[in-house]
Amino acid sequence: MELSPIHNEIIHHLIAAYEKRPWGSNLAPYFEAFTGAFSPTMPFTFYFLSANHPILYVYDPRPAEQRSSRKVFREECERKKPKILAITGFFEYLVEHDYIQMEYRGIQGRPLRPVGYDAVWRKYSDFYNDIMTGLSFVCLSDFKPNPKLYELSRH
Repeated sequence: MELSPIHNEIIHHLIAAYEKRPWGSNLAPYFEAFTGAFSPTMPFTFYFLSANHPILYVYDPRPAEQRSSRKVFREECERKKPKILAITGFFEYLVEHDYIQMEYRGIQGRPLRPVGYDAVWRKYSDFYNDIMTGLSFVCLSDFKPNPKLYELSRH
């Protein structure tokens, strides 16, 4: 299998996360967002109303009158979709081909929206089934690398 740069980033992130060591990459904002945390250091996060209903929240502390228009905001969120699909699709591939083990945990224990979140987090929820399914798969599960993933990381 020929690995793309995004595939390599995902593999190295999974290994680093499992080994509890830091790993920075261009995909770090996505991996942080998958946790569902709400932090002003994060550009966006994913919150789940239910196991099948993810919402993208984008951090924007500016007053409402200084924020971008809804159209511009929507376009910015739309640009994240291909990367979300690439990441979640590769996670699914890794599970299907026994590179990682997945344990589904559901929405229990996910961070709650903080008090006053709506003043600084903008909401986007226009996702089709493919993205919703992928986000549920990645955000609501724990992953453990199999030895096979370590071998793949060396290629």
